[in-house]
Amino acid sequence: MNKIRPLMSHLACKASQAWRLLATGMAFCIFGVGAVLLAVTLFPLLMLVLQNRVKRRNAAQFVICRGFRLFCFILKIAGVASVQFEGSEKLLAAKGKLIIANHPTLLDVVIILAQMDRCQCVVKHQLFRNPFMAGVVRAAGFIRNDDDPEKLVTDAARHLRAGDCVMIFPEGTRTASGEKLGHLQRGVANIAISAPADLIPVVVRCNHDTLKKGTPWYNIPPSRIQYNVRVGSTISATGGSDPSDARARRSRALTTVIKHYFCDRLHHDHA
Repeated sequence: MNKIRPLMSHLACKASQAWRLLATGMAFCIFGVGAVLLAVTLFPLLMLVLQNRVKRRNAAQFVICRGFRLFCFILKIAGVASVQFEGSEKLLAAKGKLIIANHPTLLDVVIILAQMDRCQCVVKHQLFRNPFMAGVVRAAGFIRNDDDPEKLVTDAARHLRAGDCVMIFPEGTRTASGEKLGHLQRGVANIAISAPADLIPVVVRCNHDTLKKGTPWYNIPPSRIQYNVRVGSTISATGGSDPSDARARRSRALTTVIKHYFCDRLHHDHA
């Protein structure tokens, strides 16, 4: 009897992993097919119905956020991943704020945008050539991260001054497996200073290294993925520096503030 229980527990664990592997694959297929369907049906329809480019972009972003919310629900129902999100009301009430987050996994942007009605995003240029996502990011008017750095800063600052929220990952890419936080790019601080716009930090924690940079999606962990996401207090665009200082110096100071904020929260349980 004593030998049977561990065996049954082991078999149950393996069965759970097998199911979550299948469910994860199916979920990503649904994600890709859904993105293509939106790109060839609803988004072209929006172009016909809404002549105003800004209204069309806002409508596309609303659809994307709702689609991401549905995807998170599918992950939860399938037993693949669950999300505990604190402070979503701060994101919904935000206007003209730069939303920044650490980037531990592939699903971070999906989880955060699922809590919002619309948001402008700085995304990797590869997505504009991705057969599944190109139509989506173009319809939403998202900002490419491979443009001239000054143009990227100017475009993002323009959206912020217009009252749009802009989301960006200061690391620029996913955190490597085994690390808490990657190297921060200074572009985030330059955007905040140029607008100017205060920053809303979002701390993302995940109980497994799955979906991190260098980890394949089919590397299924022994238990369900659990996200804990907390929206923190606003960080001033000044970063505590003298407004009369040169932008490069103010940018370094604000980048240091951002780094300390995330490092502190990721090593301790508070936001």
